[in-house]
Amino acid sequence: MDSASGRKLLGFRQIAQEKLQHVFYSIPSEKDLIIEPALIKPLEHVCGASWLRKKGIDKIFKFDSKNPPPKRKQFVYLITSSLLTFKSVLDQISGYQSQTSSMMEPDIRNKQYHVLVLPSVLASFEHLLEEEGLHGIVELYNFQWDFLLLDESLLSLELPNVFADVFVRKDTTPLGSIAQSIRIFNLVMGKPHLVFSLGENAEKILHMVQRMEAAKRPNVGGKENAAGKVDQPEKEPEYSAMLILDRDRDYPACLLTPVVYCGLLLEIQPLNSGSLVVDGECNKIKNGKLAFLQEQGAAAASKQQETTSLRMSGAQDMIYLEHRYRHFSEVISLLSAQAKALGLEGKAYTREMKLHEMKEYVTHKLPKVAAAKKELFKHLRLCETIVEEIGANFEKHQMIEESILTNTNRKQIMNYILELLSSDAHRYNTLRLICLYHVTIGLTGEDMTRLMTGYLNAFGYRHLSLFHSLFQARLFPDTTNLSKTKILSQISIPTLKTPFQIEANKLKQLPTDANDTATTATTPTTDRDGGLTGGVQSTGGSAAAGGKTCPSYVFNGNYIPLVTQLTNLIFAASSFDNLNTRLGHLERLKVSGRSLTASGQPGDHTQCAPRSIKELSASSHKVALNQLLPFKEKTMFIFIVGGITYAEIAACHLLERTIGAKIVLSSDRIIAGHDLIESVVNC
Repeated sequence: MDSASGRKLLGFRQIAQEKLQHVFYSIPSEKDLIIEPALIKPLEHVCGASWLRKKGIDKIFKFDSKNPPPKRKQFVYLITSSLLTFKSVLDQISGYQSQTSSMMEPDIRNKQYHVLVLPSVLASFEHLLEEEGLHGIVELYNFQWDFLLLDESLLSLELPNVFADVFVRKDTTPLGSIAQSIRIFNLVMGKPHLVFSLGENAEKILHMVQRMEAAKRPNVGGKENAAGKVDQPEKEPEYSAMLILDRDRDYPACLLTPVVYCGLLLEIQPLNSGSLVVDGECNKIKNGKLAFLQEQGAAAASKQQETTSLRMSGAQDMIYLEHRYRHFSEVISLLSAQAKALGLEGKAYTREMKLHEMKEYVTHKLPKVAAAKKELFKHLRLCETIVEEIGANFEKHQMIEESILTNTNRKQIMNYILELLSSDAHRYNTLRLICLYHVTIGLTGEDMTRLMTGYLNAFGYRHLSLFHSLFQARLFPDTTNLSKTKILSQISIPTLKTPFQIEANKLKQLPTDANDTATTATTPTTDRDGGLTGGVQSTGGSAAAGGKTCPSYVFNGNYIPLVTQLTNLIFAASSFDNLNTRLGHLERLKVSGRSLTASGQPGDHTQCAPRSIKELSASSHKVALNQLLPFKEKTMFIFIVGGITYAEIAACHLLERTIGAKIVLSSDRIIAGHDLIESVVNC
């Protein structure tokens, strides 16, 4: 990323600080801040404790509904838009109010309680405020920090529960906040020439952005605005294209098990705003298994290990920067070599050293070696946990996932899942494999019944409603039509290709399905349609080292993420006709942007509503679009609604280096398949 783009991405931090500062300055005198624990890490990307104190914050407390801090001054609460959390805040405030004299009338002109809600205040908050009798005592504020820069070319809104709200509950409230952040992005970076959206929710976001921009857009092109002033023309965009994608358009990229180091880190430990927990006693695998399966492991744990955190940022951790996109099998050997090298450096001290050499060594080199050892120890602990929790069954699991993608060995797949449910069931990962089976192949009524029974026998029949939530997210069949499904399953219709495979093969996403010799080392090629093809080494390749490897290496050569393939096809298009040939079959893929106006005339600044590629190929915009493609600068901003995975990030960054592009990825949060299923289970 060039320095100009990097500085602009860092500008979102300054915008968030300005928003927060505006709220604090509107509250006179000193105040104490009470912050919801889940928001502490994201807030660190916006400001530090010293900055808060300069803005009038005296003390900072974690929000605890059972242990409220002593009432000293005004309180400013920072919470997420959860009705339950807001109710706990109001209960706490009611407790403070009851301690004061009932004879004193509250001064509504100088309110003592202020609640900042991320990302926005819900209508139900206002109703609850009145029901609790605190209207006029508590002031509510909307606050949203927009994009947080977690790593180079990686942004996140850090919004909780977007997938569960939008894709399971069908509550589109979070889309308004996402649209507002993308509008801010357009103001800072310039509106891209072309904006692509794939998915119902992505299209809704674009419609919202257009309405916001139309309501606040002044006249451009040298025309007078309402104030009688002449406005300047729109600046050239920093990114030629933007792609907004719904999570449900590519579930396999989230449900498959990655082989890259950064992806496997999220498989074992939780991530909060770019900070990974390093805890040898507790991890996602242990927490998801049944209690009686953990008794032996708990007894074997002899000593407690210190819980620390690891910043998954190349700027913060050089070891992570070097190994984040490598195949895990390479990482272990490379970290071992680094440990040996550091051990030799630590033994460099000898008695034969002169006095000034000893002083130089102790003052400068020894602290650096000690700090490097401490960071390396974190990575070695994490690698050890990966090997212990995943390694034993990893190779067989990869074979099963490949069979699911290629629609082969169905009996073996079913036996493997049923064996897991009976002997080594995991609350989220076993369900994740079942969902992958349904998304790619499709479950028959008989298989659905067997799997549901196995899961409920393992974890209890209280989870029966869970399968309806999975159905809402299109991750499981409709259990209400079970009788109809059974009848259809009795009709033997041989299907060589599932609908998923047909669609994925059109976009060249399945190297193993197209080439049975995918485990041999081959160099990736681009076919005549522009799609990436070719296999990878079974041991993986090093994207960080710049090795020529197909992006499917993130899934051991089995699958190329949809977002990566779409980006490559858009950049490789020599004309709009060529793009129509490649992507015209995707009816949900809509196009808009600053190059498309409502009338099709250059002087018009009214944005055209998102339209499909086929519709545009038969419209007056075709000439302008043919002139725009191929892009002179291969720059793209990508946003995934519902969470992005590190496997997709690694694949896109490999593509970026391969074709010489500049790609910035973002989402509402970074997730693994475990997190996606957990959000549905807890919905």
